[in-house]
Amino acid sequence: MIPHCLGIDHAVINTAGHIDEAVDQFARLGFRLTPRGFHSTGSVNHLMMFGSDYLELISLPAQNAALRPELSGSPRGLNAIAFATDSAAGVHAALAQANFMPQPLKSLSRPVALDDGVKDARFALVTLPPETVAWGRLFACEHLTRELVWRDDMCSHPNGAREITRIAIVVPDPYAEAMRLAPLFAEASMGPDTPHAELTLGHLRIDLLTAAQLQHRLGESACDGGGRTSYMAAIELRCTSLDAVRESLRALPARGVHDQGSRVIVAASLACNTTIEFIE
Repeated sequence: MIPHCLGIDHAVINTAGHIDEAVDQFARLGFRLTPRGFHSTGSVNHLMMFGSDYLELISLPAQNAALRPELSGSPRGLNAIAFATDSAAGVHAALAQANFMPQPLKSLSRPVALDDGVKDARFALVTLPPETVAWGRLFACEHLTRELVWRDDMCSHPNGAREITRIAIVVPDPYAEAMRLAPLFAEASMGPDTPHAELTLGHLRIDLLTAAQLQHRLGESACDGGGRTSYMAAIELRCTSLDAVRESLRALPARGVHDQGSRVIVAASLACNTTIEFIE
């Protein structure tokens, strides 16, 4: 486990230029979304805030494509995992010592409109090189103005979602991927003869699995990998009540919602190419 790497801060869904459509989709799933944010780096976003983490919809206006190639060149769907940290400088040093070769510290901000005026939410980011993983992006995020992001009026949702508990990632060789990434996590469970591996950090679990296993698990609810051999596929959210989830999803097409009793699965086709799994 890397010092100053505290768990998940947020997960990112790239809307690939279709952020309005994605906002409508997630609102229909029962999420309360923050007003549109405008990053100093050229991207725009909406957040779904939970108790200690959040889900982010992000997009890059066409005129800003050159500013963030890691977004403009990525397909629609889950795109990144951001680790929480209490010290961007500390986690940068720890990652370098562990030979993960972090990129230089970056600053990011976006204005937030409040009753008493506009203030800047500020962040310090530590990004791992693109070649670290083939399935998306990994970075650490220190909130320098946390009170501007976690606001009580935005942390409750009609569907009762309250934290990110699991992210499923497709890779050709789960065992090899887990071996490489294990130093970033608190625990690792894997075996060379199994098609599945698991990494944990705080309350987050990362499931590494093959495309065949994902298809067996999710069937028609699975996302479109777009011909990729490695990609982020699904996210699991803990909620206060599955009944609240069921009520929020009542108007959705029946074929896109699969109620398994102990979990409710929303097909990726209804959530910006991201399978959403709700549990209590």
